[in-house]
Amino acid sequence: MAEIMRVAKQVVRGLPYLQKELARRASIQTGRALTTPMTYYVIFSGRCNLACTFCTIYTQKEPTISGETMARLVREAKALSGSGFNISLSGGEPTIYKPLPDTLRLAQELGVNFGFTTNGLALTPDNVRRLLAFDPFNINISLESVDPAINEALRPIPDGTRRTIRGIENVLAEKARCGSRVSVIVKPTIMEQNYRTLPALVRHFGRDTKVQINFQPFVGPAGDPHWVKDPQVLTAVLDELAGLQRAGHPIMGGPAVLDGFKEYFSNPPQQGFLRHLDLQGQPRNCDIGLRSMFIYPNGDVHFCDFLGKAIGNVHQHSLSEIYYGELANRQRRHMVGCDIDCQQTCKRPTPLLTKARSFLRMG
Repeated sequence: MAEIMRVAKQVVRGLPYLQKELARRASIQTGRALTTPMTYYVIFSGRCNLACTFCTIYTQKEPTISGETMARLVREAKALSGSGFNISLSGGEPTIYKPLPDTLRLAQELGVNFGFTTNGLALTPDNVRRLLAFDPFNINISLESVDPAINEALRPIPDGTRRTIRGIENVLAEKARCGSRVSVIVKPTIMEQNYRTLPALVRHFGRDTKVQINFQPFVGPAGDPHWVKDPQVLTAVLDELAGLQRAGHPIMGGPAVLDGFKEYFSNPPQQGFLRHLDLQGQPRNCDIGLRSMFIYPNGDVHFCDFLGKAIGNVHQHSLSEIYYGELANRQRRHMVGCDIDCQQTCKRPTPLLTKARSFLRMG
């Protein structure tokens, strides 16, 4: 009965998202923005308590989005999107961002779905208790392997693997204790150094866990040591992950996502860090300009940072003015034929049924 009630609540919570999905499809057909963003990705700063080998953002400590600006963004997102949307905070490391508690409190007061991505090192029982008191929407936790030797080579800090896994357990325990709706999502990055151990990571959490696993591939220039060197071995690992998914392990995304990783790593980019698709002149109808806004520490707003062109700045205009502005409309028209291969979780297109299944597992 408790599980039926939980799913029923998720269905009700999901209706505004479904309305936006339908409006987004109408927008693609008409070429007009008939919907509003579903996700606002806010990067407060590069400040972090780790220096991961596959990351460079931790070197970019300034600028930092102020608490005052962060509060304004929460209010403006609410005014623009109403319901059926969420704000995702990342960095850097959000748990060292001093305005985080006040931001969570404001989001709770406004009925805004607010979550963040963390390395999990600061998820102590006391911190988790304070954070979950504000009813966060989700907590994404970065973990590359349950093998400490591998995980801590990529995320260099002594005892970091045990601390991160314990942090996940602390969130799950507090979620059960207080009945929080928070979704716990573990986000490994597929790389040369860890991909062989990813099935063990999935098995570690099991089939009946409240944790979901959301894979994304390494994105970087060709020749980087984090690129997978043997695509055939990776294919076997991805097939094993697909088998675990069919057996009920909570891997997010449908089979097409894992198949997409095979193609992606088999044909790395020849120049730069972006891989391009051969669309043979056909429109791709990329919809990220209708569903997402990325906000960076300097205030620049992008639909997709892969394009390298901001559509506005929050220190000059409101989110609504930016979303409906001419720069945004021009970029949406261009993105219809965009050929960039988007495999990151925040950018790749996801079928509606896949989204619905993942959403129903949340909460």
